[in-house]
Amino acid sequence: MSAAPYTPSSKYLYDAFAYDSPLEKDNITTDIEEVVVYGKIPRSSIAIPTITGSMYSPDFMYVVKKASGEKELNIVIETKDVEGKDVLRGTEAAKIECARVFFEILSKEGYTVHFRDQINNKQMAQIINEALQM
Repeated sequence: MSAAPYTPSSKYLYDAFAYDSPLEKDNITTDIEEVVVYGKIPRSSIAIPTITGSMYSPDFMYVVKKASGEKELNIVIETKDVEGKDVLRGTEAAKIECARVFFEILSKEGYTVHFRDQINNKQMAQIINEALQM
């Protein structure tokens, strides 16, 4: 994990940041207007059981403001700095699928959470805009 020598966006939840890949660094330093606050999810703070027998935590969470002015935590992101889903290792793809099912179940139980994966060619603004339109 790397640390950056400069201050993140004012919308970032923390006053300093660390990242695991250049794509995560881009997410932290990008300022998207619809985002109220966002942050990197600390490792193991959300423990999602996987079919591989391990636990898994996604990378980022976002609180966004909808057109109505309503604010909600509704986007959880897994970031993979790879060229496409076809180059993900099998265990990484399995973790992402387990997280997707985990958050679908939470949503069915009344907690609105949109889980998304971010692969190298997709910008965070696009992911947030897609979730806001739901």
